[in-house]
Amino acid sequence: MHKFSPGDSVSVTEGPLKGLYGIIIGFYEDQQKYLVRFTGQQQLYYPEDEIIAWSEAH
Repeated sequence: MHKFSPGDSVSVTEGPLKGLYGIIIGFYEDQQKYLVRFTGQQQLYYPEDEIIAWSEAH
């Protein structure tokens, strides 16, 4: 079972988008990473240990 599900509001803890609001789009088994969409079409892959729930971030 994965910690996050599509539609969950999150923030990332690493990289240039650290602290920004994002939404989980999906989980990719082959990479073991979540696809997080930030604004419009900007989206990146992150491992679970670099993501926290939005409610925990603020």
